[in-house]
Amino acid sequence: MSSRLSIRAAAAALRNRSLTAVGLLQRCLAQQDAYAEALNVFATRAPSEKLLDEAAALDRAFDRGAVVGPLAGIPIALKDVFLTADLPTTASSAVLAGHQSNEDATVVRNLRRAGAIVVGKAHTHEFAYGTTNNNIYAGPSRNPWDADRVPGGSSGGSAIAVATGMCLGATGTDTGGSIRTPSSLCGITGLKPTYGLLSRHGVLPLSWSLDHVGPMARSVDDVAHLLHAMAGDAPASIGCNGPDYPATLDQAPQRLRIGIPEDYFFEVVDSEVGAAFEAAIAVLSGMGWSAESVRLPAAAYAVGAEVAILSAEAAAHHLSTLKRRASDYSADVRVQLDAGLMISAADYLLGQRARRHITGEFCAALEAVDLLVTPTIPVTAPRLGVEEIKVGDVTTQTASALWHNVFPFNLTGLPALTVPCGVSREGLPIGLQLVSGAFRESLLLRAGYAYQTVTDWHLRLPPQCDAAPPMGS
Repeated sequence: MSSRLSIRAAAAALRNRSLTAVGLLQRCLAQQDAYAEALNVFATRAPSEKLLDEAAALDRAFDRGAVVGPLAGIPIALKDVFLTADLPTTASSAVLAGHQSNEDATVVRNLRRAGAIVVGKAHTHEFAYGTTNNNIYAGPSRNPWDADRVPGGSSGGSAIAVATGMCLGATGTDTGGSIRTPSSLCGITGLKPTYGLLSRHGVLPLSWSLDHVGPMARSVDDVAHLLHAMAGDAPASIGCNGPDYPATLDQAPQRLRIGIPEDYFFEVVDSEVGAAFEAAIAVLSGMGWSAESVRLPAAAYAVGAEVAILSAEAAAHHLSTLKRRASDYSADVRVQLDAGLMISAADYLLGQRARRHITGEFCAALEAVDLLVTPTIPVTAPRLGVEEIKVGDVTTQTASALWHNVFPFNLTGLPALTVPCGVSREGLPIGLQLVSGAFRESLLLRAGYAYQTVTDWHLRLPPQCDAAPPMGS
């Protein structure tokens, strides 16, 4: 087991000058040089010379006592769907090869204003439309815990970059679990905030009513720092500044009611995932929090509603490009987009109607309890190219297993946090999903932080990747 410098610790070390921005960046660049190609992490890496000049300028600012942002000198990666004025944004697709924007996405602009250093654009499943990051055009991204397995998608490149120390944090998007799935499978922490909390302006869409923007990092503490910097006042967000998430993390909830769903979320669960979940519940109970069963029967309709809405909205967004450049799409994405064109208006509206019912049921449950808790993903990382997996006596589609527990919270728009809660006998990470009521990110983060103060799963690192940036310069 190893540890890694947190964003909070790095920021403090940069300010007291026991660490330089150049030194921190060089360690992250060394990790990129060692692992980025083999794991297929980046669609575009920023030029090292430019990054080192940026870090050196920040060091000069620190040395003269200038006012700098809270993330000054912190290296981060961006999922390759966030527009940037200085790097291409391609969605890891031939369709957008070389595409260059003249502006940064709002959350990117906010991160840069906070002083973060953008090291590159991380690979996604093409157009963020997939759960594995097995990208036909760009090649498969690989799980750093076992390179023969998927990292999860579609924010897989971001998860790998964080897990291996190529950066201290990253951005992701989550339409059907695309932050939480790779975070869980790669052993990091990821947050899908409440729908609308963070701006989606300048982020390539997949499904406009389901897309969420969020942070990915090693720990809840790191995620809180990123969320605070990413929050802004753009038209595509709710237009309000949230609380100072990092400042309140250590205010652990004294009493929390934890709801464990009786339905749906445990239909198919790997035995090791189930054991890790039970151990996590025991830890939460040991903190004085009560656990009780809750009923969520409407969750059974989540997959059908999500697929109808996502498929139709994605097809509508890509319709004009499909007419001109259909052959440039990878086969798996093209099939899904073509299927989306077959969704009728009636099916789409029925999906939205089911969505309202599901959301109402989940919100009612969260009036009786403070948090819902489930396994994030009911299995550990599947092997690359495997279309079906066996869980106990049940054989299921790989994609179905990966989206099963995460889909409902895109439909409801409720904030969902995944934290590492175990490692399988094969050395693969297992995640715990915590969900709160809308815009209760502060409670959610404080609960996750409390869990991580008494466990060390978030400190575990891929054995072949020593991702510990040095404290020295």
